[in-house]
Amino acid sequence: MWTILLSLSVGAAIGYFFKLSHKQKKINNKIQQFGVIFLLFSMGVSAGANKSVIKNLKNIGAVSITFAILTSLFSIILVFIVTNKFMKESDSK
Repeated sequence: MWTILLSLSVGAAIGYFFKLSHKQKKINNKIQQFGVIFLLFSMGVSAGANKSVIKNLKNIGAVSITFAILTSLFSIILVFIVTNKFMKESDSK
């Protein structure tokens, strides 16, 4: 875990203190895409090798879709409430 946090911190510091050229940003983009694809592949292999994950895939999917729907729904509701509150305050000024 410390390796991940250290890597993230070093990357953020480099991005903050050093301005990358357009060419360097394109190279960085390719490296990031490869990293994400490799991470997803590794997670897929790990999940596929785990027999209990395969056995409970239907339940995991149901929980995942429920979580995604409820998260989206409550985010929309919260944005609606906050937007109405601030829009009414800015109209009265």
